[in-house]
Formats: sequence, structure tokens, C-alpha cells
Amino acid sequence: MGEEGAGKKQERYGGSTRKIALTGILSAFITVALLIESIVPTGRLGFYVLAGFILSVVLLECGAKWGWASYFVSSAAALLVIPEKLNALPYVLFFGIYTMLKYHIESLRKTWLEILLKFAAFNLFLWPSWSMMKGFLPKAVTEGTMVIVAGIILQVAFAAYDILFTAWIRFYFEKIEPKIRKT
Repeated sequence: MGEEGAGKKQERYGGSTRKIALTGILSAFITVALLIESIVPTGRLGFYVLAGFILSVVLLECGAKWGWASYFVSSAAALLVIPEKLNALPYVLFFGIYTMLKYHIESLRKTWLEILLKFAAFNLFLWPSWSMMKGFLPKAVTEGTMVIVAGIILQVAFAAYDILFTAWIRFYFEKIEPKIRKT
């Protein structure tokens, strides 16, 4: 019993130790991706997407509790280390939260409900963002039919992002995760 109990105890601590370490390392990678985003002149949107993908690995490997912890830690760290705080907001206000919501929404396992909830979440994020951005955009873009055109383009872009995200998760499970499990 002593050896068996010690083995279970070691496995339990090894499991939580692994989760703490993985969450910390991946949270640091998210923060680095967001820092790089604030420095590079082009391709910046890709770093927000990368940060969300890294956060999804925390969710897939450690679970929702650790995913939320990683989101909060990486958001706080990004706000601390990025000189221009506005550069962290897309991750804090959309890409990080959407990663978490996608995880929870897709656990429902009802395709029609998942699609509805994903677009509802996106549009809830879009409305205040659009309201803030209108002040910086030319009037021709923020009035009349251009608003409808922009709305349609943004819905299509979001659908493409969600499909890409799902493809990343599938790739992770098929190609990366089996190699991690071997070690």
C-alpha cells in the first residue's frame, strides 16, 4: 500500500506540476507573441491569432480552469510589458476570450447551436469595437450601404477565422499531440 499510495500521490502531483509548468510556459509564449505584434510593422493580426492558438493548447492539455488562468496571466503580462497598451486590447477583448468561449461552446456538441452562439459572441464583441472605431474611419465607410458591406465582410472573415481555428485544433490532435504523448 505504501508504494501504491506513493505512486498515486506522485502521479497526482506530477499531473498538477506539469499543468502549472505548461500553463506558465505557454502563457509566456502568448505574451511574447503579443509583444512581437506590437513591434513588427506588418502581419500583426497573425500574432493575435497565434496567441489564441497557443491559448488553445493550454485548454486542450490542461483544461478550462488552466485555460482561464493562462488567459488572465497572459493578458495582465501583456498589459505590463507592451509599451502601447492598445496593442494588447484585441487579444484581451477578443482573441483570448473567443478562444475560451469556443472551447465552452463546442462542448455543447450541437452544431446549429454552436454556430449561433459563436456568431452571437462575435457580434457582441463587434458592436462596441465598431462604435469606437467609427471615430477613426472616414464617414464614407461608416454610413449607408458601406456599413452593411463592412458587416458582411466581417461576418465572412470571422467564419474563416473560426474554420481556421478548428483546422488548427484538428492538426494539433492529429500531428502534434501524439508526438507529445510519446515522450
